[in-house]
Amino acid sequence: MAPSEAGLVRRTIWLLRAVAAHPEGVGLSEVAREAGIPKATCYRVLTVLERESWLTLDPVTRRYRVSLGLLSIVGGLLDGGGAYGHMREVLRNLAEETRETAGFDVLLPPKVMVVAQVPGPSLIGQTLKPVPRTQPVWATSTGKVLLAALNPDSVRADFTEEFAEHAPPEAGDLESFMGSLEAVRNRGFAFAYDELEIGAASVAAPVRLRGTTPYAVWIGGPTYRITRDRIDIMAESVIKAARQLTDLLSNADIDIPSAFARR
Repeated sequence: MAPSEAGLVRRTIWLLRAVAAHPEGVGLSEVAREAGIPKATCYRVLTVLERESWLTLDPVTRRYRVSLGLLSIVGGLLDGGGAYGHMREVLRNLAEETRETAGFDVLLPPKVMVVAQVPGPSLIGQTLKPVPRTQPVWATSTGKVLLAALNPDSVRADFTEEFAEHAPPEAGDLESFMGSLEAVRNRGFAFAYDELEIGAASVAAPVRLRGTTPYAVWIGGPTYRITRDRIDIMAESVIKAARQLTDLLSNADIDIPSAFARR
């Protein structure tokens, strides 16, 4: 690693530590002073971290806080009694109830990012995909749930190019796909069947927070277990978990990711 690159990594670590020390949020001047980094340099690094949703920036107070995306990486090292630990407990209960892998996603246009997952008891001898990871909005139940919560004009503005390049043929054109989101809004959940992978199915429900829908909770497994005639029953468990997570995150005052808050 070149000296300049090593220095940038060190400054990034110092800034993350400084922001993490202020769960109530910290302003640019204060974090620059505590990290011992020039204000201009500090601002550039913080802007990148905020853009990547590792930090969130309150548009009113202009204070930075650690985001849920970053917590997803270090969550295993955090106090199990904290918000992240309680969130994983909800996922564990959902996985146990449905016997399928449960997870928690956030919208990071033009993808959705899996920030937490818990294997179900039926997952034997298989390796879970790594977390965090990004997945397409068009072929996932969480993507459908999160897009259904957005203003249609925002979807057209932010996802038209992504749709043209990456949406599967069975999704139809963009307007047809957006029309299908009305059913998602009406029933309160979405499902994907043989879309992300042949033989795979998932069911997702929205996690609402302060009038927005920045997150979604899901269960996923093979289509021979999550059969079409079981989707409505399994959706009841997912919706219940979504309500529990809504209450948890509202009480914990978790920041909404900046990528969604700008909507």
